[in-house]
Amino acid sequence: MRNKEADVPFCGVSEERIKNAKPVLSKKALLYLYEFITQRYQIHLKKDVLKETPPWTTDQVLRDFRFTNIRREHDKESKWVIEHIANNPELSYEDKLLNVILFRLYNKHETAELISMPFKFSETSDWNPEWYRSLFEAALVEDPKRVFFTAAFHTVGMKIALKKVTGEDYASMRVLKFMRILIDTRLVDRVKSCLNQKEVYQTLISYDGIGGFLGYQFYVDMTYIKEFPFSENEFTVAGPGCVRGLNYLFKNRDGMSYEECLFWLRDNLDNLFTKTLKKDWNPKKLFWDLPEEDRCFNVMSLENCFCELSKYIRAKEGTGRPRKRYRA
Repeated sequence: MRNKEADVPFCGVSEERIKNAKPVLSKKALLYLYEFITQRYQIHLKKDVLKETPPWTTDQVLRDFRFTNIRREHDKESKWVIEHIANNPELSYEDKLLNVILFRLYNKHETAELISMPFKFSETSDWNPEWYRSLFEAALVEDPKRVFFTAAFHTVGMKIALKKVTGEDYASMRVLKFMRILIDTRLVDRVKSCLNQKEVYQTLISYDGIGGFLGYQFYVDMTYIKEFPFSENEFTVAGPGCVRGLNYLFKNRDGMSYEECLFWLRDNLDNLFTKTLKKDWNPKKLFWDLPEEDRCFNVMSLENCFCELSKYIRAKEGTGRPRKRYRA
């Protein structure tokens, strides 16, 4: 992704502290990071681009367990957002902003399709969540075990918060009623008035039910929208999984925040792989399927990687294992 017109460089972090930092790293963890990035991306290329048959790797951990893609935009649900919302010419900019939030609250394209998303909120001023209750009820009659959410974002905290703010007992309906609240409180206007990336994030998390991790995911989805004035390149929020991964790598952060560590890695990763590890590292060659401007790491893609790194290391060292088996 190219930088966008309103991007503030090093938004929310200290550029001076990052450029002057001399952190201490674990070489072992750095090697794990290199192996995870290169091997997991090769799986994407063989599976999704070249359409080869499995197995796509000789790495036992990556072969046996599920890990998200190195690039978030390659994951199934993100691809749905990009195709059906962000790049949808029939939606207004305002509708795109609302639909990416609604989608991530479920984070399941089957649910989005069940209720016929995306919605044209701007053309329906009296949009009513109750119009969709019967669809959820009918789906459960057909399949009582059907799940309308993925576990990635539908946390206990979000469930409790949304129940509190909406007063709705039925979890699937809470999401839609929450959207009505966002519309009535003019969230879109608030987002459009933000002057930088951090202001957008802070606006999102000001709502009960949107925590720090989820707010950042909303922000990243918004960057896929052409009209959105900010990119994913100059702002990040290190979620809990990312923090665990960074703690494996950084023995001493030299005063940097976790977000600043991601900026520091963005600016130093190539040297770390080629000079510290002596590896034949060429991101332009590895990411050959991407547009030229994307054949590198930005802070968002690094945050995404470090969420998975701690799981990868634990599985490699036999101290833990990912929850889900990898499936073709």
